[in-house]
Amino acid sequence: MTDGASSTKNIYITSENGVQMNMSTSKHLDTSLKSQIDRVVKIPSNEHIIVPTNMELTSFKSETKAILIETSDDVFVITHADGRGTVGSTTQIPIHKLSTKYVVISTEPAVSSYKSQIAVAAIEDNTTIAVTLRMRRHINLTIDGNIYQNNDVFNVTLNRLETYQIEHKTDLTGSIIESSKPIAAFSGNDCNKLENVGACDYLIEQLPPVDGVDTTYIVPPNSDDRDTKILITAVKGTNLTYKIDSTPRVVLMNEYTSIGTTISSNQSCVVQSENPVLVTAFGLHSKSSELGDPSMTIVPGIHQYLDYYKIVVPTGYDHNYVSIMIKHAAKDSFRINGSTINRYPVTFEGNVSVGNIKYNVRTVQVTDGELTASTVDGERFGLMFTGVTDHEAYGFSGNSMLL
Repeated sequence: MTDGASSTKNIYITSENGVQMNMSTSKHLDTSLKSQIDRVVKIPSNEHIIVPTNMELTSFKSETKAILIETSDDVFVITHADGRGTVGSTTQIPIHKLSTKYVVISTEPAVSSYKSQIAVAAIEDNTTIAVTLRMRRHINLTIDGNIYQNNDVFNVTLNRLETYQIEHKTDLTGSIIESSKPIAAFSGNDCNKLENVGACDYLIEQLPPVDGVDTTYIVPPNSDDRDTKILITAVKGTNLTYKIDSTPRVVLMNEYTSIGTTISSNQSCVVQSENPVLVTAFGLHSKSSELGDPSMTIVPGIHQYLDYYKIVVPTGYDHNYVSIMIKHAAKDSFRINGSTINRYPVTFEGNVSVGNIKYNVRTVQVTDGELTASTVDGERFGLMFTGVTDHEAYGFSGNSMLL
């Protein structure tokens, strides 16, 4: 999606045992761009690819700017846009996990020059897409000369590897994307400043389809004295409980509505819902230094945890962290790069209860480069990554889909 700076567009691909990768684009893409992207590569462990900045989307225009990555075995794929003073990252969702319905997450632009954004990419020809626009402030949106108000539906038809982006000067959270065939959907902000602290940062996440979200989440804190704003969005009406410092709060939520709360750098939050909800964590600027700025991460639910991850931690940050959410009984079986966690500086540790099960939540500081995380007993666990430098922060999760 569009970002607020001329950023470098990075793709990081990691493989457990080595793969062959075919990266391709639409046959209708400009040939000079296409020749810079299309390739066949053998990846022994990880691959770093820089995508031309001209692949950034233009709002309200059908374009052929989707990139298809196909590999001979499973891989993790992270996209990471890094510009001057702004950065945004997301974990990519594999095609076989995509679906036809999504709920949008963004934030209210702090100033009129910032925009919230929705982007979609088709993977099949003749895909019809309907976006029901939910606007936090009921500000009309004009697309191709047509005026759209709150709850109006925008329709577009895309062919294979075509993209379309919508931007608006108010929050689009709760907007609904529905399509005739599976699509990839993204949302966020080109740049935004949150809670009136720090500066703006690029916010982007690939959205999990509504049939792939969970009911139970553990949200770890950010480090470096950065508060975390938590946004909980219901995909259907539900009774919900969220708990901070053992204090439960019970909320009745209507379909596609959201509630927010905030935790400090020494707190965690447990979210439990009768029906599926989407939980997003926004890291804020540090309260005691120049480190960080807004970062956006879809939080993994406990039924989305995996037992193995291999991911590249981006370079160029003062501090990089990984947060681990794991059953307390299995915490000593956790390994990073084959070693116990004791060799890594711990910036946060706490225990939370999910029903009758105790979970351990730890955040450790890690170095950049390739990172593997696993357990010796095969126990599944959640991972969330973040990194900070002066007035910049990124965040992404290890997985955001039900298994």
